[in-house]
Amino acid sequence: MSKKRLSGEDFLALCDKIVPLGFSLEKTAELVVPIFAKLGAKAGKEHSETLSRPPGSVIVAALCSLARQGQVLQQVRQLEDGCLLEATLPSDMWSWSGRVYVSIRRAGAETVVDGATKIEGQLFDWGKSKRCLEALFADIKATPASI
Repeated sequence: MSKKRLSGEDFLALCDKIVPLGFSLEKTAELVVPIFAKLGAKAGKEHSETLSRPPGSVIVAALCSLARQGQVLQQVRQLEDGCLLEATLPSDMWSWSGRVYVSIRRAGAETVVDGATKIEGQLFDWGKSKRCLEALFADIKATPASI
């Protein structure tokens, strides 16, 4: 269900072809973004919710959402009461690539879900982090509780 999207790098390459400036925007970005990241420029957002569903069901829903959004799972860390998922946040015309973190922890009969995004090398993501977390939590809540 994941759709191929235009990456930020592809967008700049397209701009280079359409409007030749005498220098490459794509190559300039390759040089500038790591410098901004080292200077501490970063964008991101956090969101938390408590759900009345078992952690296993929420983990499956979160994994399905990440796959649906084209966010490739990079790492899973086992926690005492749940897990932490780390996935890539692909670049697009709004921002560079980054990371999505999803923590899923048991809290009694409920499950606490914490989501966060981190995009290094830029100060503003033009709403990308907000849209990413809104889609993640909407997918988690929309997935049936029984699996």
